[in-house]
Formats: sequence, C-alpha cells, structure tokens
Amino acid sequence: MRTTNSSLAVFLWTFRRKWKGFGIFIAATAVMIFVVFSIYPEVSELRGKAVAEALGGDIEVSLTQNSKAGGDYTLSWSEYGGADGYVVVESDTEIPLSLIKGMGVSGVNLRLLARFLPSLPGDGRVTIHTFDAATTTTDLTGLDETYGKQNALVYFGVLAFRGKASHASIEGASQSVNTRNLVAKGPFQKLMENPLIKAFVGSESVDIFSIKGFLCVELFSGLTLYIMIYFLIQYAGAFCCEMENKTIDVILSTPLSRRRLFIMRYLSWVAMSLILIVSWIVFIYMGVRALGEEAEVSLADVARTMILFLPLILSVQGFCMLASVVTNESRKAYGISFGIYFGMHFLEMVGILSERLSFLKYLAVFHYWDYNTIFIDGIIPWGSIGLLTILSVGLFIAGLVVFETRDLAS
Repeated sequence: MRTTNSSLAVFLWTFRRKWKGFGIFIAATAVMIFVVFSIYPEVSELRGKAVAEALGGDIEVSLTQNSKAGGDYTLSWSEYGGADGYVVVESDTEIPLSLIKGMGVSGVNLRLLARFLPSLPGDGRVTIHTFDAATTTTDLTGLDETYGKQNALVYFGVLAFRGKASHASIEGASQSVNTRNLVAKGPFQKLMENPLIKAFVGSESVDIFSIKGFLCVELFSGLTLYIMIYFLIQYAGAFCCEMENKTIDVILSTPLSRRRLFIMRYLSWVAMSLILIVSWIVFIYMGVRALGEEAEVSLADVARTMILFLPLILSVQGFCMLASVVTNESRKAYGISFGIYFGMHFLEMVGILSERLSFLKYLAVFHYWDYNTIFIDGIIPWGSIGLLTILSVGLFIAGLVVFETRDLAS
C-alpha cells in the first residue's frame, strides 16, 4: 500500500510542480489559434480576387465561391454594350474563345456552338449556357463535386452576341484561364513551390484558400516546432537535474523503486500531453464554428488529426527522457535532446529538397505525422502511426532499463 501511495504521490507531485507553466502554455496556444483563425476571412476573400485577376478579354469575368456553401460558386460578368444576350462556356480544357470572335461570323447558331467548340484544340467536355441581356450572373452549384476539389481544372468564358440565338453575331469574348486551380496561378503557389517552404509545410499542392488547407499551412505545419520545443525543455531535465543536484537519493530513500519512479513520472507527462491534445481539439473546433465552417471541417477531422499527433509527442518524450538518464549533467541532456530534434528536422529538409537524398526524410519522426493526409483527405496512415508507436514504446523501455541499471552516483 505504501508503495502504491508513493507511486500516486510521484504522479501528482510531478503534475502539480508543472501545472502553472503548463497552464500558461495552453493559454498561449489558445491565443495563437485565435490569431490564426482571425486571419482566415481575409485569406478566403483572396479566392475571388485571385480569380477575377486571372481573367481577361472584352468582358470582365469573375468567379467567387459562395461563403458556407461548399462547392457552390457564382459566375459574374460585366455588361457588353448593345449585346442581346450572353453565352457562358464551361469546359475542363482551355478553349480559345477569342478565335470565335476573330472569325467574324455573323450567323452562329448557338445551339450548334456546343458541338463546334470541342472540335477546337483539346478534348474535354464543354457545356454552354445562354442568358438574355439583363442577366450578368449565374449560380454554379456543386462545382467542386463535378470537377474534383484537388487541383481541378475548369475554364469559363463569356461570349456576347447580337441577334437571335439561332442566328447570332458574336461581338465580344472573354478568354479565361484556369479559374479554380487558384493556388497554381496566384502568388501563394509561387511561395508554396519554393523548396524551403515545401520542406517546412510538407506539400506544395495545399489549397491555402480552403479552410483545411489554410489550417495545415498556418497551424499544423508549425505545431511540431511549437509544441515539441516546449516538451523538449520539460522532458530533457526529467531526471538529470535531480541527479546533478544529488536530490535523487532523497527520492529513492522512500519505498518507491526506480522502476515505479520512472513509470509514474512518464505517465504524468502522458497525462499532460493528453490534456494538451484535448485543449487543441476544443480550441480549433471553436474557431471552426466561429467561422461557420462546420460543413468543411468536422469535429471528427480535428479530433482524428490531433489524437494521431500523440504518438509523435510520445516519441519525442521517449528520447528526451532517455537523454535525461544517460547523463548526470543537464546541459548534456538538453544538448542531446535538442541536437537530435533539430538534426531530424535538418535531415527531413534535405530529404525533401534533394531527390538523390530523399531517403533521409524517413529518419525524421516528424515525417510520419502526415497532417495533410490525415486532416484534408481523412486518410489514416496506419503504417506511419504504427512506426511512431513502436518507436515510443522502444524508447520508453530503453530509458527504463538505463535508469534501473546505471550507477546514479557516477
């Protein structure tokens, strides 16, 4: 009973000794998350601006995503003087609409236009929509589902005509570019294609304009650096400071064994990690609800991503606690822990930047927490999560064995 009480006392004492700093850390993460979410509305507005800037021709055309409407968009165009109507051309391949205007044909049957357009360069599907002169906007429902959310290509163009639909004269044309693969056309993708940014974010194909892509780039990409540095500071001094100050002898003078001391202290850190993960799930989903983006980001998406972050935390915890028992000097323990941590970051970056050395990225534990795949695609990489779990268990056992067998007075 005494040993059991001592074990619980160690668990509570370790937790109680750190709770103030830990509480401040969680409060700081809440502020950081709030700041990240406060930026998103402005970033989201850039979607429509980027599309509008990507279009050109005789008629000004813009495509904007309707807020909180998933894959629904609104296509708008400016009035063309003297036009009796407009033809909107929708295609998944680029069509040189300016050629139609340049032909100077004054008797186009708009119903036959859909058959004519696919004969131009490209072999994609083409749809045309005819509108009267008073209409300069149309709602496009389910565009994401039709063309696919990731890197989809869809082109829109507007032709102004005079006369009747069966015998029209094409007067104006707007030649469009790819209007939905925004990241590939705007300044954000130029930034994302930068090898150093790609190495940090993990992917250049993330759509930063979407809420999920935005959170991956702005939140999850910095999560390992932000949280891991905090836990590096906490874990690396778990035992070496007490050995350095000779207070470990006092602790071990109780009926508590070395094994129980190590296990209970380890479990106290696991409990803190779980509290941190739960707090992040709450904070992130509160931000999602505040933006009204529940349709795009579910609670399950957030919970799945953060829960699968735990094996990575435990891996870092494992090698830090191992470093804390292999030496009596805190400076050496911190040097080993930070050296391994930033060394793995360096190896991952080199492995991403160099195809010849791509194998190096597999030596970094951070590589195996693929938040892009987990959060955006909803796919769990069980192999990677399994490797992290095995690594964390192995490091825990190694630390326990060293702590039990080494001469603490050395």
